Amino acid sequence: MKVGVLGIGKTPHKIQHHKSLKDLAVEAGRQALADAGVSPRDIQMLYVGNVGSVGFNYENSTGLMVAHHLGLVPAGAVRVEAACGTGAWAVHSGCVAIESGLYDIVMVLGCEKMNDLATVEGTSIIAQAADSKEEYFTGLTFPSGTALTARKYMQTYGVSEEDLAHTSVKNHYYGARNPSAHLRFECTVEEVMNSPKVADPLKLYEVCPMTDAASALVLCRPEILAAQPDKPQVFITATSMATGTWYQATDTLDDGYNLFAGPAARAYAMAGVTADDIDVAEIYNSFAIQEPLGIEGLGFAPRGEGWKGAIDGSTWLDGKVAVNPSGGLLCKGHPLGATGSTQAVDIVEQLRGTAPEGTLRKDARIGLSACRGGPGSVGAIHIYQRIED
Repeated sequence: MKVGVLGIGKTPHKIQHHKSLKDLAVEAGRQALADAGVSPRDIQMLYVGNVGSVGFNYENSTGLMVAHHLGLVPAGAVRVEAACGTGAWAVHSGCVAIESGLYDIVMVLGCEKMNDLATVEGTSIIAQAADSKEEYFTGLTFPSGTALTARKYMQTYGVSEEDLAHTSVKNHYYGARNPSAHLRFECTVEEVMNSPKVADPLKLYEVCPMTDAASALVLCRPEILAAQPDKPQVFITATSMATGTWYQATDTLDDGYNLFAGPAARAYAMAGVTADDIDVAEIYNSFAIQEPLGIEGLGFAPRGEGWKGAIDGSTWLDGKVAVNPSGGLLCKGHPLGATGSTQAVDIVEQLRGTAPEGTLRKDARIGLSACRGGPGSVGAIHIYQRIED
């Protein structure tokens, strides 16, 4: 598989009351068009990842709205939704469209505006990404469900809260250096431990903020990008999707591991690489515990040892594999429909050598993004390579 990344664009991740969902989508989309050097009429299909526009923004048919305001008409447009894996599913859809030979150039765009409602209203909308009837309304929320996973992990592998706190320290170190991140401050293990409890054992600095953002990619047939040698030759060389458990109450550590391990194995085979070849990875971590789980599922560390890299340096920028040099969701925030597409943009910036100063993995050639969604019901892996003759 080989799909060219012709252009990218993204907005800052932050509370943006002065901008609408449409404004954010148009801002990211126009950046991607300009970066690609194409006109709106060159786009043959648009895939818009969005989770909650009906609840958050009283908008529906988001793909059609974005197509109109970006000037992409009469190209086809569709809204894609798969819980927190929505943006990654949109990227997958774009890759499949190009690989099928049906289209030459498509746009993938993720967008979410979450902060125009009260927090309790917003979290109720987010809860609909799981079983809101049987679990949420009986008290099992995403934070409390993930806290159960963290407790299982700690008890199974003999890991302390302080051990896990290092994951937040690493993410905040890089988030402070990412001008697009929602939270831009460093913290210590002690500060993580002293931050308010959200759901025991998870603390405030181990939980991502709700944020407003959009991100976009223009994808093309590989020969279109190859014909422009002055452009960075970055290609998506694998896309792999999976589903998993729907219920948090019965979610096991095996479920969490397999959510990434299965699609990652297929992605590595598709791209012709191994876990040892990955230079930089953006791994879903709306809660800190999800980063070590992802590291293990992707084959970067043995099971029960994914937390160690934040302590021994192997997952820092100059380690064996740089994990979340953007600051991850813990610092960027989690704009639901834009999370997976922003991970893709961040990896492309790494391979182009244009990531922000202090977050750039030097000479990175192969990158990976891993997004998940729901209680553990969506897993999405993409591999990216800079390939120059």
